[in-house]
Amino acid sequence: MKSTIFETALALLVPFAIILSVINYIPIEGLETAVSDPFADYYSNPGIRRIHCFKTIAWFSFLLFFTLQCFDKYRKNTAVLTTYLTSAFAIAALQWFELYFGSTFYYGEVRDKQGLGFPVLSSFMVTLVIWKINYSTNRDIDLTIKLILTGVINFSLYQLYLQVYEPWKLWQS
Repeated sequence: MKSTIFETALALLVPFAIILSVINYIPIEGLETAVSDPFADYYSNPGIRRIHCFKTIAWFSFLLFFTLQCFDKYRKNTAVLTTYLTSAFAIAALQWFELYFGSTFYYGEVRDKQGLGFPVLSSFMVTLVIWKINYSTNRDIDLTIKLILTGVINFSLYQLYLQVYEPWKLWQS
């Protein structure tokens, strides 16, 4: 079995994300109302439920295909790699979509984006996608392209975050 440290770290972060997501949906005794549970309206929203459902599917898919990628038998399989990278990209996109969706609608006095700042896991997943693709047969050129893409795309994601900070009222998180 073989994987990079970065991939292994992401694979270890994903179960924590799943566990924390599940914990958010467990009703706490005495916190059934929006007054006592400020996140009740947020988590009961059908759009947020769909986003979380898709995120959970993407997380489990990521873990499954990460595990398959660790075995030499599947390492060169294009379908496994494509599904693995697609699930990583889906996790990244769904984080941004939840940030948008949670910022667009009013859920009471508390801004229920759970303090979502810059989506770091999203940035990590996009970086994973960049580094799993080979751009050139020349190792130096491939490394240069990967470094440039990583810098440009992550800088662009941060700039996007700064651009939507005011319109999406992220300062109220």
